Amino acid sequence: KLTELEKGQKAIISRILDGSVKRKLMEMGCVPGQEIQLKLIAPFGDPLAFEISGYCLSMRRTEAERVEIVKI
Repeated sequence: KLTELEKGQKAIISRILDGSVKRKLMEMGCVPGQEIQLKLIAPFGDPLAFEISGYCLSMRRTEAERVEIVKI
């Protein structure tokens, strides 16, 4: 899951689990096969900021839990 990444680590999105945020995440570029990198972690651990498709995407930890990855 995206929440398992360490700052600076990259991964490939393998799938997004069904749920209320699936469509929202996919519209923001979180699609299977896309490379993603954890860039920033807020002081209390929420939200998280990722680099994907050349832009910065911020999401809550609960949303990041829905995204399964393969670390690279």
